[in-house]
Amino acid sequence: MEFFESYRKFSAKYMNKMVEPYLGHFNSIHHDIRMSNFNVMLREYVSMSAMSGVLAYIISLPIVLIFSLLLFKSLLPIVALVLLVPIGIAVGTFMTVLKYPAAQANGRKRSIDNNLPFATLYMNTIAGTGAPPYLMFKLLAEFKEYGEVSTEAASIVQSIDVMGQDIEVAMQRVAEDTPSDDLKDLLWSLITTIVRGGDLKSLLGTKADSLMAAYRRKLDEYTNTLTMYVEVYITLVIVGAIFGMVMASIMGAISGFEGLRSMQILLVYVYLPMASILFIALLKLTSPVG
Repeated sequence: MEFFESYRKFSAKYMNKMVEPYLGHFNSIHHDIRMSNFNVMLREYVSMSAMSGVLAYIISLPIVLIFSLLLFKSLLPIVALVLLVPIGIAVGTFMTVLKYPAAQANGRKRSIDNNLPFATLYMNTIAGTGAPPYLMFKLLAEFKEYGEVSTEAASIVQSIDVMGQDIEVAMQRVAEDTPSDDLKDLLWSLITTIVRGGDLKSLLGTKADSLMAAYRRKLDEYTNTLTMYVEVYITLVIVGAIFGMVMASIMGAISGFEGLRSMQILLVYVYLPMASILFIALLKLTSPVG
């Protein structure tokens, strides 16, 4: 966190004036920053992205130059690589940093959607004791097992305790900034019920049943998808690798071509590990519970 603050100040010092005329092109980034819960202004974040691109260019330039001199003796490819590759790395770094809030917001959305059914059950239990809405959010904020739902509850409590906002205003602010449509709908329903003096326990009970049913459907869909993924993995990775090894052994025995041994080594030490890592990453990204 200290590094982030230092880097933010450093970037703002040297880049704020440079990026100021172009901020209108980054309005969508501002929305992502709010959804990702980053406590930084749009101008500052664009400055950080631009500084990251500049640093990437400065670092990559001597590295590309050294490798170019080692790999090529002709001047033309060396000049081409030195001119183009660092610029490509700088632009790629700039775009990657710009897209990071969107990725962070998607991660928060997954955490909220996965934990919200259980958090709503917890809130329903608290509401059943007759506790006021503020205490309900305070207890939820202290129960960190609900991930980003607890973070959003803590934001509501902080707005009330530190900024002196009414609970309806604090809930409205979080509802506007949260990346989860389910939490947004729940908060607006709670605001309406609190303002009109409705039954919180009844509302939360209905919402909990609805969210839990949707969560079960999501698990069922994922189970079917997982079955398909496993079949693809076995067919393309396991069977494909075995078939490649057998064919390389047969062709090697017939032709005596030593290059086929290199292909076998690549299959075992590169293809299988990389394919397995990609498969695990795919499961992690698509899992509704992780």
